[in-house]
Amino acid sequence: MLLSPSDFFVRLRKALKHSLPAAMHDFRTIRGRGRLMKVHFGEPAFHYEAWHHAGVGRLEVGLHFEASAGENQAAFDFFRSRMVEVKASLPRAELEPWDRGWSRLYETVPAGRLDDVVLDHTVACMTEYVVTLQPLLDQFLRSRDENS
Repeated sequence: MLLSPSDFFVRLRKALKHSLPAAMHDFRTIRGRGRLMKVHFGEPAFHYEAWHHAGVGRLEVGLHFEASAGENQAAFDFFRSRMVEVKASLPRAELEPWDRGWSRLYETVPAGRLDDVVLDHTVACMTEYVVTLQPLLDQFLRSRDENS
């Protein structure tokens, strides 16, 4: 069934609540303009994102670092040193610097249109990203806070 962007992201948020471990049900969401949703656990600058790039028929799922340039670089360096570990669970994940001094650890999946098949795949992919990366992100944030 074809879904509007609004319906897609409402259903994605609800499905994540069911697919993530109970200890991770306290996430918060932010709907961006158009075709994206951000998920975070208290640090909005470091968030998971599902972003439908309609023009190219792809949907991006990933962890974005959108804090200050220094914090983004520190997060980039932290995750770069752990990419072997990350790729063991997320083999298609790529880490790259991005727009405005941001960075992202992400992958894209085919999504010519938003439908139930893309929704199911997005839920599974985001769940894997959160379950794999949140413990590492928590470790990074703790070390950042201890060193400040």
